[in-house]
Amino acid sequence: MQIPRPKPIGDASVAKQLRSVLFSESLLAATLVRPKGYRKVVLSHLLGWAGPFVARQATEPLPPTILYLAVTTVDIRLFSKPPFADPFEVGRWKKGAYGASLRESGLTLKLDLDVARWGRVTVTSSRGARPVLELVVQGASGPAL
Repeated sequence: MQIPRPKPIGDASVAKQLRSVLFSESLLAATLVRPKGYRKVVLSHLLGWAGPFVARQATEPLPPTILYLAVTTVDIRLFSKPPFADPFEVGRWKKGAYGASLRESGLTLKLDLDVARWGRVTVTSSRGARPVLELVVQGASGPAL
């Protein structure tokens, strides 16, 4: 017997991949985000041997991969998605235990998160992910300072 689950908001393919990783909580929303500096990491491969030196700490403290942002009933979670591998959890924060601010920037949306252990981190996403990012901001304790 399968338990009926509500259809998550956001990217359906991301939600499908995260269902294999999330067991205990129901998934409310999921989307694909990129850490600040990710474009620099991708373009550094064009620089040959000098590329790793240019992109060394471009996305610190986040991993230089595509990230999945998941909103569950009790927390938000970040998952790293390396190429040709399954997603794995990078961080988890209870609702009300983090700060979040959403701002528009050109064709993208930027989400600033003020989280324990990492401090302030910025992730970017497409404008289609606005409902998911607004859920993250609603669950925050206040704006990211």
